[in-house]
Amino acid sequence: MSAVTPSSPRWRRPGRVARAAAVAVALAALGAALVACGGGGGDPPVDADPTPAESCVRPGEVGNANGVGQYCTPTGGECAPFDLAPLCLATVGQDQWFCTRIGCDASTNCGDGAGCLIETEGSACVPCRCDDRGLGCPPAAR
Repeated sequence: MSAVTPSSPRWRRPGRVARAAAVAVALAALGAALVACGGGGGDPPVDADPTPAESCVRPGEVGNANGVGQYCTPTGGECAPFDLAPLCLATVGQDQWFCTRIGCDASTNCGDGAGCLIETEGSACVPCRCDDRGLGCPPAAR
C-alpha cells in the first residue's frame, strides 16, 4: 500500500482536506489560548506590586509636607523633591519603602504625622502610622 501524501490523489479528497484544516484551526486556537492564558508560569505581570509585604507604606500613599512617609521605590527618585526627607529607604536595601530624613533628634520637626525614631543604630523620621515610638508621635490606642 502506498503512503498518502499531500501530492497523492487520496490526500486531495474533500473530506481529508476539511479534516486537516479543522485540525490546523484547532491547534492554532489551542496555541492562542495557551499564549493568552500565560502558558502557566513565567514572570509576574509587569504591574505587580514589588513592595515588600513588611512595608507600612504602599504604592500611591503620600507623605507629609516634608515628604516623610511618601511611597518610593529603589530606582524611582520619588524622594528627590523633598529637601527634608531626601532618602528612600528602599534604595539602601530596607523593607520600608518610604522617604525619610536620617540623623534626626529631639529638636527635629519631622512634620505632621511623623516622629523622630531614635534607636542605638541611628535615628530617622518615620510616619507615626508605621511606628508610634518616634518623638512627636502621639501614643497609639492599644
